[in-house]
Amino acid sequence: MPTFEWIVGILFSVVTAAFWRWADKLGKNDDEIHKRLETIVRQIHEVEKTYQSKADAKHESSEIKALLKEIRAELKEVSSKIDKKADKSC
Repeated sequence: MPTFEWIVGILFSVVTAAFWRWADKLGKNDDEIHKRLETIVRQIHEVEKTYQSKADAKHESSEIKALLKEIRAELKEVSSKIDKKADKSC
């Protein structure tokens, strides 16, 4: 017949084994989480390298606006010349 100490020893062994399985599973989950985090950090870094900053966007926008103003002025000038030629021919 099993003694009390023997039963406690078996229970302690089972509890210890279950604890270490649980701890190992947590460790594997932790490794997986770290790998995912590293992947996300790399992806964020890639986005940062190709992302246009607000200052760059404002600068490019102001350059485009300036070019459009020049085009508009030249178009008005051409339109004015065409109107003058049309008036002369009539």
